[in-house]
Amino acid sequence: MSDNLFKKLWSKHRLKLAPALALIFLSGCVSNQNVFDPPLSSEFSVSNDDIVLVDIDLVEREQYQILIGQMTSMLGKGDLTHEQKAQILYQLGLLYDRLGMDATARTMFMNSLVEVPDYARSYNFLGIYLASSERFAEAYDAYDAVLEIDPKEVYAYFNRGIALYYGNRAELGVQDLVKFYELDKNDPFRLAWLYILDREVDGQEIARQKLIERRNAIEKKVPWGLEVLDLLSGKISGHDLIESVRTANIEPLERARRLCEAYFYMAKEAAYKGEYKQAYDLFHLCLATNVSGYLEYRYARLEIARFERMEQVQKADQLATEKQKEREELLKRQAQEAHKYFQMLNQKRKESENKKSQESTLDSSKSEDTTLDSKRTQDSNLDTNKTSAKS
Repeated sequence: MSDNLFKKLWSKHRLKLAPALALIFLSGCVSNQNVFDPPLSSEFSVSNDDIVLVDIDLVEREQYQILIGQMTSMLGKGDLTHEQKAQILYQLGLLYDRLGMDATARTMFMNSLVEVPDYARSYNFLGIYLASSERFAEAYDAYDAVLEIDPKEVYAYFNRGIALYYGNRAELGVQDLVKFYELDKNDPFRLAWLYILDREVDGQEIARQKLIERRNAIEKKVPWGLEVLDLLSGKISGHDLIESVRTANIEPLERARRLCEAYFYMAKEAAYKGEYKQAYDLFHLCLATNVSGYLEYRYARLEIARFERMEQVQKADQLATEKQKEREELLKRQAQEAHKYFQMLNQKRKESENKKSQESTLDSSKSEDTTLDSKRTQDSNLDTNKTSAKS
């Protein structure tokens, strides 16, 4: 199956492994009347107290660039095996991904599959790119290939579960995330994603109860993540979550990573409550952290694109409704005018009939008078004749 999938993907994209590759994986609801009120383009809705901006870590980026140069030079060696080349290309893909250079990263992953067609890790990342571009059927195939090639690549369960959620198949996604959770019950973010899918399937009350039970079962001390679970369970507010990140004694890079996650889960909570403008702005704050290697960052872009499409659909629906209303009002006016016109014609017809009836009655009366006059004349003449005869 993995060979067939690779051939399918490679035959489709091999001619586009140039700068235009950036377009390969790019993807392109709600239509309630007041869903986007206020509009997404209105004034930023997040309180200034909850906005924490961080600078890009230039040192880290420089380190990535140095590593890219070193690994690229290694590829020029002629004594590398296919497996070694595949590993180097995969590592290059990871580095480019962390730099936010998605097109180049995908190129590296695809090239690693050229060297070793059953390189499971590359399929896993291609699945992430496909899912975040809403090409879900292909993403599912990629994750299936990962688990067929190497069942130990358990992160494929995690990634496939999230892809199933965004592909409107949350019930199947829960099964994958439960498997992934069972492998490490102390990872807060496994619990966070499982809660999001549980909520989609069972509703908030049941999902929150499961989350609280799983959160209380965590045995190890974790440096970060319990605060996110407390947000999702309703124990703390979004402001409390941001304050915990703002005041933590951590490096700027770690602060950016935590903010990326915090803003994402705050946005998911706002979206679930129907606060779409708030969610939209929080997703943008997630992107403002520039932590492009995190799933939260990647799916924040997807969420933003979906919101914008949903708003466009709503605007189109509203415009169509207004046009339909205008047509109905026009037809109503035309019907009223036609009704008035036919009433006028009917009135004129009745008046004409009445006039004719009156004229007919008048003519009949005149005819009767004429007949009587004629009879009287005849009687008079008869009397005259009788008188003359007597004389």
